[in-house]
Amino acid sequence: MDLTNWGDKMPTVVYSKIKNKVKGLLPPQEMAIKEGLFLGKNIMVSAPTASGKTLIAEMAILNALSNGKKAIYIAPMRALISEKYEDFKNDYPDIKTALSMGDYTESDSHLDKYDVIFVSTEKLDSMLRNSHNYMMNVGCIVYDEIHLLVDNDRGPTLEFLIALNRKIFPSAQIIGLSATIANGNDIANWLDCNFVKSDFRPVKLVKKIYLNGELINGKRDEINNVDNPLLNIAIELLKKRKQALVFSQTKKTTMSNALALSEVTGTKLDPEEVSALKRLSDEVLHVLDIPTSQCEKLSEVIKRGVAFHHAGLLNKQRKLVENAFRNGLIKFIVATPTLAMGVNLPANTVIISSVYRYGDFGSEPLPALEIEQMLGRAGRPKYDTEGTAIIIAKNERDEQLIREKYFDGETEPIISKFNNEVAVRKYVLALIDMDIYKSENAVHKFFDELYISEFGIDMEGYIDSALDFLEEHGFIKDERGKLSTTPYGKLVNRLYLDPYTGLLFMSFIEQVKKRDKLNPFAVLHLLFCSSEFKFLRVTQSEFNKYEDESYKLELMTDQNIVEYDRYVSAIKMAHVIDDWINERNERDIEEEYKILPGEFYTMLESLRWLSYSLKEFFKALGARYADISRLSMRVKHGVKDELVPLIAIPEVGRVRARRMYSRGIRSFADAKSADLQLLSSVLGDRIGKKVYMYFHAADPQKKLI
Repeated sequence: MDLTNWGDKMPTVVYSKIKNKVKGLLPPQEMAIKEGLFLGKNIMVSAPTASGKTLIAEMAILNALSNGKKAIYIAPMRALISEKYEDFKNDYPDIKTALSMGDYTESDSHLDKYDVIFVSTEKLDSMLRNSHNYMMNVGCIVYDEIHLLVDNDRGPTLEFLIALNRKIFPSAQIIGLSATIANGNDIANWLDCNFVKSDFRPVKLVKKIYLNGELINGKRDEINNVDNPLLNIAIELLKKRKQALVFSQTKKTTMSNALALSEVTGTKLDPEEVSALKRLSDEVLHVLDIPTSQCEKLSEVIKRGVAFHHAGLLNKQRKLVENAFRNGLIKFIVATPTLAMGVNLPANTVIISSVYRYGDFGSEPLPALEIEQMLGRAGRPKYDTEGTAIIIAKNERDEQLIREKYFDGETEPIISKFNNEVAVRKYVLALIDMDIYKSENAVHKFFDELYISEFGIDMEGYIDSALDFLEEHGFIKDERGKLSTTPYGKLVNRLYLDPYTGLLFMSFIEQVKKRDKLNPFAVLHLLFCSSEFKFLRVTQSEFNKYEDESYKLELMTDQNIVEYDRYVSAIKMAHVIDDWINERNERDIEEEYKILPGEFYTMLESLRWLSYSLKEFFKALGARYADISRLSMRVKHGVKDELVPLIAIPEVGRVRARRMYSRGIRSFADAKSADLQLLSSVLGDRIGKKVYMYFHAADPQKKLI
C-alpha cells in the first residue's frame, strides 16, 4: 500500500524518516503495524528473505528514539551486523549510531553516548556481564535471525541473552526477525509477542529440480549442453546473461565447482570484463605478502568471471568477491551455506549442487530450514520480477526427497539447544556474578524463563551440577544461602570464558610458578586445549603422529581437565602457531597443515583474546606475565623473539622488521638513531620517512622539510 495512506497511522517522526526511503509498505510491514508496532507491542516476524523485515525493525527503532529511548540491534554474525549498521547509518545519518563486535574483553562504556547500537550476540553478552549499568534507557531490542536459537553453538548464547535482556530491560519492546519457520508461534509465546507470519515475497520464486538434463517444475524443460549438471545449467544461464549463487556443502567442493564453471564462463566475457577481472584477480592474489595456493586458485577463477566463497578466504578477499558479484562482474559465486545467512547477496538464480552433507551418521540430508535460507536468495527485489531456485538431483530418489522435504514440506521446528553442560555452567556463573540472582532458588527460576522451558525439559540436574562444580573449584561461594562470586569467578566471567578454561589456566600457572622459564610451545598448547577453540581439524593419521609426540613433549596442561582427543589435537595447532612465530609464511602453513588463510587468521584472533585472558590469570595469581605479553606480540605479528622491539614501531610488520634486523637495526634505540637515508634504503622512501618522523616529529632540527 502507498506510504501516504499510512501517514496518519504512524508517528510523524517515523513517517518523515522513511518517506524518502520507501514508496509503500509491504504486507508483513502492514501486518506488524496492525499488531501494535507503534504501540510498544512485542512483535515476532516470520517471513521470507527480502520481504521487508528490516524496515519493521527500523520503524520500531525510530519510534523508540522519538520517545526518548535508545535501541539495540543484535545479529549473530559479524558480516551481517556490519552490513545492517552500514545501511542504517547511510539511511539515517543524523542518528548517532555505533557498531560493536570487537574483542570480548574490550571496554564499551562509551556506547551510552549513542542512540542505536548494532552488536553481535556474543559481544553484547560480554558487555552486559561486564557492566550492564551503563546501558540504560533502552526502549527497543531487535533480534535478527532469531531462528538461530536452534544452532548448537550460537543458540545457547542467544537464548540466555534474550532472557537476560528481559530482566535488565523489562520495558523494552522486542522485535524478533526470522526466516519462515514452522513454529514461530512458540517463540512468540515465549517472548509475549504478537506473531506476524507471512509468505509474501516481493519477487516471485520459481523452484525447479534438475535431473538427467531436464529442469522439472510441473513441466519438463530439456537442456542439452553438456553432461555435467552444474555446467549444463550454467551454460543456459550465460546465454540469458544471468548470474547465479551456487551452494556447495564443503570448502573443497566450492573450489572444484568454481574451477569447473570457470571453464565455461571464460569464453563468454567481453573485453572490458576481461580487463576488469584481471585487475580484480591481481588484487585478490596479493592480499598477502606471499600468496598462498588458495589465493592463486581464487585469482585464477576470478580471471574467468567465477569465485568461490567460504570461511577459508581472507576478509578482504570476501569483500572484493561480493562487491564484484553485486556489480555484475563475477557471474557465479560458489559458496558454502554460511553465505546464505551472513551476507545480503541476492542473485537472479540460486543453484544447490547437493542436499547432502557428511554428518555423524554418514551422508545426511540438510535441514529444510538451511535449504530455505539458500533458496531465499533467489530473485533481486530491485531488478527481477522472478527468481529461480534450482536443486540438482542425482537420481529419482533424490527428486522425491527434494519435492517432499524441501518444496512441499515444512521447515523443522526451532527447539532450544540450551541443555548442554558448558552453556549452563558458563551462564550460571554469569547470573551470580551480575549480582541479580543471589540464591540457588533464584537461579533455578531464571532458567524457568528460558525458551527451553517451553519444551518441558527439566534443567534442575544441569543447574545443580554447575553450582556444585563452581563452588568446588572456588569460582563461587555460598554464605548462608547467599551466592556470590570469588575473585576468580569474577575474572572468568569478565573474560567471557568457560569456567573449565579458568580451571585449566589456574592449574597451568601453579606449575609455571615452580619453574624458572616459560616454554612458548607449552603455552600455545594450553590455549588450544581451552574449550573456546572450535577449530581443531586433525586427521586420524595426524592424530596418531601427535599422540606419539605427546609422550616426548614437556607440556604443562593438566590432562585430568582436558578431553584426551583435544589434548592430542592441540599439539598440531600449537605447531601451526609455533611455525608462525618462527616466521614461516602463510603459504607454507597452508601447504603443510592444510589450514586456509581465513581459518588461520580467525585462529590468531581467538589466540589474542585467550592469551590476554591467560595474562590476566597470571596477574591474579601473582605470577610473572611478561613472557605471556611478549608471546602475544609474537603471535599477533608472526615474528621471532628478536624482532619484538621492532614491530612496536608503526608501519613495521614482520617483513620490514626482519629487513631492518638484517641491516643492523636491531632495537628500538637503533631505529631511533638511524638516519633518514638508512631507513629509506631499508624500508623504501615512503615508509622510511614515516618511521623517521615517528621518532623525530617533535625535534625541529631533524624535522623533514
